[in-house]
Amino acid sequence: MTQLYPYLAFENTKEALQYYEEVFGATHINRLPVQREQAENFGIDPDKAEESTMHAEFKIADVTLFASDAFDNSEDYTITKGISLLIDYDINDAEDTKRVEALYEKVKDDESITVEMPLADQFWGGKMGAFSDKYNVRWMLHGQDHSKE
Repeated sequence: MTQLYPYLAFENTKEALQYYEEVFGATHINRLPVQREQAENFGIDPDKAEESTMHAEFKIADVTLFASDAFDNSEDYTITKGISLLIDYDINDAEDTKRVEALYEKVKDDESITVEMPLADQFWGGKMGAFSDKYNVRWMLHGQDHSKE
């Protein structure tokens, strides 16, 4: 089955993973550091290779995300609000609803989070909320009745 996965580039993915684990409750974290012998290929100091991340996978609210360090310093890898990560959940699925709404409750009061729209019932019958994290990643949570699809 074809899938689309968010793949984020950070200046320091190792640090970002710690942030997402602490603030978002990220799970299933798997980080592949750059090996010393690969450092030259990535344009980094071999003594700092272990701190660099070639690839990482993690889950937030049971959604898989990928990440790596932004190795090409000549490019602008700033994350903008031009793209949002939408976590869509079925409001009829109690486990799904609990998982996503618990994510919102966990992050909403953290000083690194800017809530743009509190997660609340909406006029179209679903729930919606939006916030940005310290890396400027914009998250949208959307609960809807999937039985109507």
